[in-house]
Order: sequence, then C-alpha cells, then structure tokens
Amino acid sequence: MAENTGDKSVQKSASVLERLNLTERSWKFYAAASIPPVLAAGLALWYYSSRAPVSSKKDEKKKRQRKGKKSKKAARSTDDEDLGASTATGAASEKSAAASLDGDEEAPETMTDEQIAALDKATAKKLAQSLKSRGNKFFQAKRYDRAIELYSHALRFEKDAVFFSNRAACYAANNDYEKVVEDCTSALELEPRYVKALVRRAQAHESTERYRDSLYDFTTACILEDFGNTLAASSAERVLKKLAEAEARERVEKRSPRLPSRSFISGYLNSFRGTGEEAKAAEGQELSEADALYNEALSLTAKHGYSQAIESIEKAVAAAEQAQEKDVQRAADIYSLRGMFNFLKSNLDQALKDLDKALEINPNHVRSMLRKANLITEKKDLDQVTQLLEQALEADAEDAETYFQMGQLHFLKQEYAEAAKDYARASELDPDFVYPRIQLGVVQFKTGKLQEAMSTFEVAMKLFPTRSDLYNYYGEVLAEQGGSDSALSAFEKAIELDKENPLPYVNQAIALFQTSNDTEKALKLIQNALAVDTECELAVAALSQIYLQLGMFEESLTMLRRAVDLAKSEEEMVSAITFRETTAAQYRFMKEHPELLNKMMMNAMK
Repeated sequence: MAENTGDKSVQKSASVLERLNLTERSWKFYAAASIPPVLAAGLALWYYSSRAPVSSKKDEKKKRQRKGKKSKKAARSTDDEDLGASTATGAASEKSAAASLDGDEEAPETMTDEQIAALDKATAKKLAQSLKSRGNKFFQAKRYDRAIELYSHALRFEKDAVFFSNRAACYAANNDYEKVVEDCTSALELEPRYVKALVRRAQAHESTERYRDSLYDFTTACILEDFGNTLAASSAERVLKKLAEAEARERVEKRSPRLPSRSFISGYLNSFRGTGEEAKAAEGQELSEADALYNEALSLTAKHGYSQAIESIEKAVAAAEQAQEKDVQRAADIYSLRGMFNFLKSNLDQALKDLDKALEINPNHVRSMLRKANLITEKKDLDQVTQLLEQALEADAEDAETYFQMGQLHFLKQEYAEAAKDYARASELDPDFVYPRIQLGVVQFKTGKLQEAMSTFEVAMKLFPTRSDLYNYYGEVLAEQGGSDSALSAFEKAIELDKENPLPYVNQAIALFQTSNDTEKALKLIQNALAVDTECELAVAALSQIYLQLGMFEESLTMLRRAVDLAKSEEEMVSAITFRETTAAQYRFMKEHPELLNKMMMNAMK
C-alpha cells in the first residue's frame, strides 16, 4: 500500500499555496521580477489576494502630480468636473439656468444640425462646454432628465468623453443601467484611460449582475491607476466575492457527490491507524452476507479500489438492513465505513446519518466519533468537535488516534503548545503511528523551535526509514527554512521511496522553480505528479500558478478551470474561482489594451 499524502490538516500546515509563496510580498516580488505582461497580472492578483493597504495620501498626491504632467488626457481621466458637488445653490442655479435659456432666442440647444456644422471648431467647443455646465447644474438639482437633454445637446456640438460619462451618471441615477453601459462605452472609445467611465460602467454591470464584466472594468481601473484607486479596488473585491460565491453555490447544488483524487483519499486514510477491523467468523459458522461484503470493502480500500469499495459497502448496508442486527458482527463498522466514503464525496448530510447510525448501534464506537469530528470540522463547529473528541477519550482513554485528532484540533485553533502535548501523547501510546511525529515536528517548526523540530524528524526517519510521506514533510520544513538543497534531497528521497506519491514531485517542482528557475524540470516534475494521479488537486494548483508566473495565461486558465472542477468543498471552490476570474480579467486587459500596457511598462521603467 502506497504511503502517500498524509493527513488533510498536515497538508494545510504546509500547503502548496504557502510553498508557492502566494502572499503579499511574493506576488509583488514575482511580478516585479517577471516579464512585462506578468507585471500587470501579478500586481492585480497580488492586490486582490492580499488586500494590501493603500498608499499614503502624500504618496497619492505625488502620483496624481506625476500623472498630470504626463498628458492632458490622463489628467482628464481623473479630474472630471465633480457632479457630486455641493447642491446648496442647486435650486437657484437651476432657476437661473432656466431663465437664461428661456430669454435667449439663440440658445445653442435650439440650433439645427446644419447650423452646428457651419460653426468653427472653437465656437462649437465653447457652446458644448456651456451646455455641459448647465447640465451639471441640473444634475446637482437632481433634475436628471433635463440634465440628460443638455448633455445630449452638448454631444451634438462635440463628441467628448466627459459628456458621455456625465450623461451616464444621470442614467445611473435613473437606474437605466443599459444606457449607462452604452454611454460609458462611448466615452471609453474616445478616452480608453478614462477611469471614471470605467468605474461607472463597472457599477452598472454590477447592478445588473454581470459580475464578470464588472470585475473586468474595476480591474482595468485598478491597473491604470497603479492600484491607488481605493474605490475600484474595494469594489473589485466585492464583485469578485459575489461572482465566486454565486458560481460555487450553484455548482455545489447541481453536482453529484463524487470522490476526490486518489492521493487525497490516501492522505485522509493515512491520518488514521486503520480503516477498520475485519469481521471473523466464529468456529463452525459462516460470516453473514453483510460482514463478508464489509471485509471485501476493506480489502478494496487497502488496494486503492475506492469506487469498487463503495459498491461493496453499499451492498453491505443493504444486507445489514435485511438481517437481524444481532446476526451482523460489524454492523457499526459497516455504517461507519459508508459514512467515511460519503464524507470523502462531500455528501455530508448522508455521512452524518451513517455515522449517527453507527453510534446508535455502538455508542462507544471511537472510530465513528473521530470520523464525525472530521465531518463537523468541515462545518466549522469546533465546540462540537471538542465534545466528540472528549467523548472518544471517555470511551477509550488510551486511544492514540483520538489524541492525534485532538492535536489537530488544537493546531487548527492555533493552540500550538496543547497540540504538541497531544501529538507527543499519541506517539507515546502508539510508537508505530508516524503522523503524530510528523505533525509534532511541524508544530515545533511553526513555533520557532527549529532544533527540536529537526530532532523530531531525524528520530522519526530512523524509526520509519521507508515512509515517503515523512521525507516529503521533512523537505517542506527544510524548504521553509531556506535550505533548498537539503529540501530537494528530501523530496528526491520521498520520490525514490514511493513513486506513486504525487506530493514530493509537486514540492520539488516548486522548490526548483523558486530557487533555480529551472522551468523545464519543474514542469516535468508536475507532469509526473499528474501522471501518477490525474486529479491531484495540489499538482493542478501548482501548475496553474507556475504557468501564470511564466506569462502562459491560456495554460494557467486551463489549469484554474480544472482546479474549480476538482474543488471538494464550496469554500475551496470559491478560492479556485477567485484565482481563475482575477487571472482571466487581467489576461483580457492585456489582450484588449496592449498599447496601454506598453505605455505603462515604459513609464514604470523611467
């Protein structure tokens, strides 16, 4: 049996995303160090993923001053006349404007198209500005229909982006979002860097639940203003959250329960000392049909035949329901095993029913308590998890698995000292249980006790010299310390011990990519991991991020779509969709605005 991936909580303690350093610092670092297109992409994704603090007012003022010197167009995009100005004199202004209009037979709005065409450019521009100014006053007085008329007249004299944008603001006030989009699009055709028009169009898209288009406009606004536009940035986060949560919720509701990757299942199983005890026939008697099918399910599980094991355990449950309970030796184990598989398929409601049935049959069935605790952890009810683990200890105060799971709970709650005690106790109770030793080393490293962590791993490697997963996690700890060569050696040893374990391939690929930039070998290693397990979630995630760092957006998006399909929980799906959508928005910007991107790169290099 391959000893591959390790406990789910152990995975989280040194996850692939952490190994990829997808943090505030590293996204900015990678973006700055990469090819020009990745600069824009990396920074945008870095902003959304990190929620970094915005620059100081002093920095923003300097930035605006620099932009103002570059071009009138850039200045205009951030210095449109303020339609939201004080309306204290709005009513008086409205009356004054109306009186002036009524008393002027030559008012520009009454001119025909022929008369306008005969005007020289300067005169036409002056009349257009006067109409725009009057429109602004009606806007301030909340006379939006009249303001729309005046902006429309202004556009007859001059096709100006500001006029379109101001008219769009009126349509927005009237909740006419289709016309907002139309006018903002016209403004942007004239002025591609007009950020106010981008933001207005994004808000209109959001109001009509076109979240992907809204995200794109907010993203473009962020990129154009070097992430100094706090309104666009916070709005992008809000829209991204809506988009990701809505899609994830719909996907979870529609999808059928399915098993995760083989490596994930093996990792979950390895966090327990066993899957269950076989039923044994009493002398001179035969096993019940339910017990025989249960034994078959256990055997298939040990051989990684998980789909076939599920078929057998379903038959075992059906046979148990037809038999007398006293005639089924492993009735509680049968329901518990089916509950475990339903949990792995993310069919949590049915899993809970199965585990409760197992505990109804045998109230002291510790394995069912631990499996139920894992399930409730997914629901984030840590108080109930604590109660279940305490009940398990009451049923068997010497159970190593329970202490290990208690340690995992403390680790999750960041109660590291308590976690270390529980891991140590689990190892004491069962010296052959490797995972408490692995996780003890991890928690020691996490709390800065480096020498103790190294000693824990060294002792474990002497006791378990053939455990691939042990060397893999040891390599992760070494990599976190910056010991790239020793980490690579540990990953190599893990691969040597178990070539069916995808995690060391992934970890070695990330270490190579980050330290030596050996792209060819890193990609080959991840392909090896996917050859071992085509649905390895961690390999898919790592490959998508490496492709992104290399500016291979199409390939990255393909992997990100795959990551969404493979996500086990709604929460994981939201995270995968978030990365996919931010990457897609930035890639769209690059394709649609190559000239703007080139200018930004040139300005950044000055």
